[in-house]
Amino acid sequence: IQYDILKRDAEAEQMLYNTLMAKVKEMDVASQSESNNIRVETEAVTPFRAVKPNVPMVIVAGIVGGMAMGIGLAFFVNFLDDSIKSQDDVETYLRMPFLGYIPSIKSGLQVERDLQSHIHPQSSAAEGFRTLRTTISLMPNYDKLRVISVTSSIPSEGKSLISTNLAIVVAQTGAKTVLVDADLRRPALHKAFQLQTQIGLTTYLKGEVDEYNAITHRTEVPNLDIICCGAIPGSPSELAASARMGKLLAELRKKYDRIIVDCPPVSAVSDPLVVASRTDGVIMVTKFNKVRREHAKRTIRRLQDAGVNLLGVTLNDIDFEGKDSYYYSYYYYQNRYYATHYSAAAEEGANRMGRRAS
Repeated sequence: IQYDILKRDAEAEQMLYNTLMAKVKEMDVASQSESNNIRVETEAVTPFRAVKPNVPMVIVAGIVGGMAMGIGLAFFVNFLDDSIKSQDDVETYLRMPFLGYIPSIKSGLQVERDLQSHIHPQSSAAEGFRTLRTTISLMPNYDKLRVISVTSSIPSEGKSLISTNLAIVVAQTGAKTVLVDADLRRPALHKAFQLQTQIGLTTYLKGEVDEYNAITHRTEVPNLDIICCGAIPGSPSELAASARMGKLLAELRKKYDRIIVDCPPVSAVSDPLVVASRTDGVIMVTKFNKVRREHAKRTIRRLQDAGVNLLGVTLNDIDFEGKDSYYYSYYYYQNRYYATHYSAAAEEGANRMGRRAS
């Protein structure tokens, strides 16, 4: 009985196993009979160069991007820089007449710099001083501008340079001119003309001499005399505001056609306000890219509050061929164009002198 039971169970398990194996076989056959829908469209080709990164495009993009960033940074820095650099700055921000540009003088000798219009009359700097002279001479009330003072906002802007060369180019027109050094603290005009004397403007203002002829010196420039500062006084402000200063200017008006007065910087001391108020007009000198607009505005306001006739502003020490050529490319090419004329004229003059000597 037990054997029959086990035999029936074995037959049942065998039937189940056979059924499962048949199902597996059917599934294998069915899977192998399915259609294949994959086909080759194009054979893969090995590329000759990498798809990424595109080196030429990256280089070009880097160069263009770098230039754009550099230009943008330059404009941003220029926007932050509020110094006086051009005629537009003078007329727009300072609201003053523009008198002219003075090119940078390369010479390191002070005598050659201060006497540029006399030693090198055909240089571009001398042409700039003549332009300044012409601008002033074309003013409607030029006949009344007998006494002209020159000042600046801060020291080392070139006011003494402008004063000396302006006096030279005015004297070259035939006008009898005198140059007065009214900077009683740091005089500099005696160095330009190589005059070493203790007798000068301070001597007259102290009452030690009564005649202005005693303090007047002739120069190597025709029609140009000079009054040096002399010994540096202990009370310059009082001497500058004294009645003898007004008396001196009145006496000089009788003898000279033009009087150029070199004054101290306005922001440093009060002397230029007193001296300039006794003159017919004031030229304000501003060095390129040195003085901020607000500082220059305050200087002009101080001069105007003192009742000074401010003629205008001249921009000094511009390097047309160097670092400042970015702002003044037009003037750079103009100077190069006329430099050939100057060199040819100088060569012709040298040849003429050589023929006369022979």
